[in-house]
Amino acid sequence: MPIFNAEKNLKNALDSIVNQTIGFENIQVIMVNDCSTDESKNIINKYSEKYKNFISIHLKKNTGGAYGPRNIALKLATGKYLMFLDSDDSYEEDTCEILYNEISSNDVDIVFARYKRIYNEKNIVRKSYSPFEDQIDEYEDEFLKNPNFSGILSFLWEKFFFYLIYGKKIRKNSDKIYIPNINEEPSILKILPCIWTKIYKRELIENNNITFPPFISGEDLNFVIESYIHANGILFLNNSFIYNYCMRETDENQSVTKKISFKLVIDSLKSYLASSNLCNKFDFKYNDLILNPFLLNWIDLFLKFKGSQEQYEELLVQAKNMKKSYKSSLKFNLLIELIILMIKFSIIKNNYLKN
Repeated sequence: MPIFNAEKNLKNALDSIVNQTIGFENIQVIMVNDCSTDESKNIINKYSEKYKNFISIHLKKNTGGAYGPRNIALKLATGKYLMFLDSDDSYEEDTCEILYNEISSNDVDIVFARYKRIYNEKNIVRKSYSPFEDQIDEYEDEFLKNPNFSGILSFLWEKFFFYLIYGKKIRKNSDKIYIPNINEEPSILKILPCIWTKIYKRELIENNNITFPPFISGEDLNFVIESYIHANGILFLNNSFIYNYCMRETDENQSVTKKISFKLVIDSLKSYLASSNLCNKFDFKYNDLILNPFLLNWIDLFLKFKGSQEQYEELLVQAKNMKKSYKSSLKFNLLIELIILMIKFSIIKNNYLKN
């Protein structure tokens, strides 16, 4: 668990581990404090003093992103399986039991399930997107019903753009979807590549030297893609919720991946380029399924960003590098051309304002 200034939600996250039905004594918890300046340090020290299987680590230098603490924890983990939890979220009480039972009784390297996207300030709960038809009717889809869209934008998204990007739902005969390898069911790449809904065999990660790249955004994207590529067997629990993903919308509560900065904007592009290069390395041809939604989100991020001339020029270089690296679908080409055009317009606009 990476931790940075998480005092407000940290106890809730840790207690969701303590309260696991599998018995928290069967879980090794590695908490890595990335130089927090609030009470996070004292909180995790109390848990490590109370519970011998809780390990608190305090870094001497801030890494600037969750990738650092996660990579450190990967080196220290001793269990047969790996799971992740963010310090502002929480597990369902039976999360570990559900995932452990499935991965230990099936010949697979990864098992994962659904999450609830919770907007506390708006009192809204959405179910995580799945490309497969499900039996969960009490919540609306997180991507189809985006609470940040309204008016004509909401209408166009729900009636046109959503289906253009994600397509129609796929009907399966079971709520447990077995995937021998990622090439046989690339549709799961449409699911948000979150590491915290999954349990991994540790040997899968260690044997293939899978780590988190040094980006403040998108590092989990690369981790998930690489683990999918190497996995011998993936099981998706299409009708099971195992994680509560809490959206922090107020400025004081936002994480480093939500506060709009040049570092966030350019690191996002760099992570997309890294994932594209990763797919090229393994001759994996379906990366557009996962990257196209991220490019759409990046456009929304860029529209909120105000940068300098030098920053826009650096973004343009990254976007052009992506275009060179990524030889895929028409949708991607249209999106990357739009991104390049938007950056060029911002450069022209900056030059005009200077003159």
